[in-house]
Amino acid sequence: MDRRFVLFLTLSMLVLLVNAWWSISHMPPPKPAAPAAADKDGAAAADGDPQPAAPKAADEDQPAAAAEAEDAAAADEVAAALPAEEAVPQQFVSLGSIDADSNYRMLVTFTNEGAGVRRIELANPRYLDLQDIQERIGYLGHLELKPTGGGLVVGAVGAGTPAAVAGLQVGDVITAAGFKETKAVATRDDFAEATRGKPRAEVTVEVTRSGEPQTLTMKLVRAPLDVIRPESENAALWMGSQPVAYPEPPSFLMTLSQVGTEQLDDLQEELLKKAAENGKEAPDLPAELPGVDLRTGNWRIAEQTADTVTFERRLPAAGMTIVKRYRLAEVKRPKAGDDAPADPDQPAYDLMLEVTIRNDADGEVQTAYQLDGPNGLPIEGWWYAIKVSRSGGTGLRDMIGCYFDSKAPQMIAPGKIASGDAEAFEGGSLAWAGVDAQYFSVCLIPQKTDPEQQWLDRVEGVALSPKPKARSAEGKYANVTCRLKSLPKKLAAGEEWSQEYQVFAGPKRPALLANYVPAGSKRHSLVELVYYGWFGAIANVMLAVLHFFYAIVGNYGIAIIMLTVLVRGLMFPVSRGQAKSMAKMQELKPEMDKLKEKYKGDQQKQAQMMQELYRKHGVNPLAGCLPMLIQLPVFIGLYRGLAVDIELRQAPLFGNAIRWCSNLAAPDMLLDWSSWMPSTVTKGETMLIGLGPYLNILPLVTMVLFLLQQKLFMPPAANDQAAMQQKMMKYMMVFMGLLFYKVPSGLCLYFIASSLWGIAERKLIPPATAKPALAVSSDPSRPDRSGSSRATSDRSQKRAKTKKRR
Repeated sequence: MDRRFVLFLTLSMLVLLVNAWWSISHMPPPKPAAPAAADKDGAAAADGDPQPAAPKAADEDQPAAAAEAEDAAAADEVAAALPAEEAVPQQFVSLGSIDADSNYRMLVTFTNEGAGVRRIELANPRYLDLQDIQERIGYLGHLELKPTGGGLVVGAVGAGTPAAVAGLQVGDVITAAGFKETKAVATRDDFAEATRGKPRAEVTVEVTRSGEPQTLTMKLVRAPLDVIRPESENAALWMGSQPVAYPEPPSFLMTLSQVGTEQLDDLQEELLKKAAENGKEAPDLPAELPGVDLRTGNWRIAEQTADTVTFERRLPAAGMTIVKRYRLAEVKRPKAGDDAPADPDQPAYDLMLEVTIRNDADGEVQTAYQLDGPNGLPIEGWWYAIKVSRSGGTGLRDMIGCYFDSKAPQMIAPGKIASGDAEAFEGGSLAWAGVDAQYFSVCLIPQKTDPEQQWLDRVEGVALSPKPKARSAEGKYANVTCRLKSLPKKLAAGEEWSQEYQVFAGPKRPALLANYVPAGSKRHSLVELVYYGWFGAIANVMLAVLHFFYAIVGNYGIAIIMLTVLVRGLMFPVSRGQAKSMAKMQELKPEMDKLKEKYKGDQQKQAQMMQELYRKHGVNPLAGCLPMLIQLPVFIGLYRGLAVDIELRQAPLFGNAIRWCSNLAAPDMLLDWSSWMPSTVTKGETMLIGLGPYLNILPLVTMVLFLLQQKLFMPPAANDQAAMQQKMMKYMMVFMGLLFYKVPSGLCLYFIASSLWGIAERKLIPPATAKPALAVSSDPSRPDRSGSSRATSDRSQKRAKTKKRR
């Protein structure tokens, strides 16, 4: 075997793995954002209270100042004419249910702070929360607790949760909780500690309702997956503990970007310009116009039904009323009966969001709005996940958008948005936009009747988490969203302007995504969210075979082993040829040793004589490389499939009862060693140091089998250079074991099965017994007389047999 070629092939595979490692572990150092850029992408915009507008420059035109004064006076008159809006406390509203047998696919928790979405939980038990695989902490529901003098006031109780099943209600005051014994709870941390237990455990909760004490018993269950959650819960994963006062605004906040002649962009640019003229740092830019507090103000809940909620906010200073109406989609069950199972690919993972702006002023006014997309998507697998991205960047949550005049969606990595280097999406009429995670996405789809209709001026990427440190991996965890900025609209007195968006929030199942078609254009459906990269065709073939085997055996672990058997069975003729070639190499070893001794001072001559020896005896030193080349597409296809296909997420090797290897799309996670291993090992930002918080055994088994195969089947070294290359390959196998440490366990399972097949094939089915070693001359260039005489003898025997037949 030509060791150089083997080394080249190994290095090629190594480059692919190192590229994946680089993608997940490194981020380019963020560049300092220029003042104009900070305004453009909105990353510097704060979600705090609105700030007053900066004073006008002294040299501005008098007509412009007069016009602004008139607008201000008119606004004051409108504000005086409208009744003052009553102060509204913070409230929460829940729609839907996490009960898989209900008429809903998800449970949505809204907050009247900004009239946004705080949390979306999926009801399908196939999509459970994988953040706490080892401990599997039980779940009773997200209650939005607020401390009070006598305990904790319950702010929300979602339908289908253990808390709702036990009878807990909004407004109840929790005073104590526990398992065998209850203890008083005064803070959220107290309650979390008192109710921390395994699924199926029963916890007792003591509450006060209308002054009367009550005792409730709740049975914990496994936590459902949140496709939207408060970002502090995500940050706690890679930080190690839940941060305090971490920025986590609700999803789908909006504000007015223009009211009359006042524009938010102009206000921000003016502040940046003044700061630059005075030699000061860029200030915190206002997120809203003066007198507009739609993002942080508490909206009034105008209406609520079983599947809809309407929020309303009056802006007396602007002379406008803003309404946001949400409507949750219901599952349409077959006509056979209400108890019949619903189609899992039925498009019910969505809610409708309608934005209405009403002009309450007496005259015409021009206005525009900006609507933020989702944020707080899960970052499960934060220490091992490699998301296949169209942007070529790294990150666990990309901003994505698709336009009707483009062939493929555009994508921006979170690190680029967080560092201030991202530019707005380019295109005409928007088909959809949102945030894309590894297995789940949340997207806004404008409800247009015609693809040519253009609602928006531009779509920008906005970073909501703190700016990442230079040369750190924090950028890949950045919480980003898309910001949709509408075109301006002139409204007459009393006129309303409404635009509606469909919000998809669910798994990236192709059959499900195909149902979400913007403006009837199937070419721009949400199927484009599923992306396998350059090796999509190979990945689709591998996944089709894998799903076929799964349909037979019902276990993806066994299906991967069956796929391995199929591949190795098809490769059997090739591997047998490799075995025969290796046997011939063993026979020629004495002659090779002679040539090494004879030409030990001339490496070039030695190599030439070796090649001549191989040619003369029909030995192909490259025969051992062909099986590796054949398996390479299988490896790539399976690797891509495990990283993208939602069916393989949460697929266990032995069943849900065993926690080890309970997710073939993730490392096997045998043991949590984060409590006794150094943080440089568990949280380091490089592949060789940051191995993650778990001990994984399957990559180590894979590495041992690689080394065993190399020892058993490596042909003898033809010269000192080849011997050195073999030693290097042994070290590289160890290095590859480290690179494989965080790959999906399903991929390790494939390599383990393939290696065991190869070893068994060599040991149990040896190659055909070769003829006795030929007496080969020490100089291959000289004719082999023994071989020539043997050939002459064979020809004579054939002639004798022919004469006997005659």
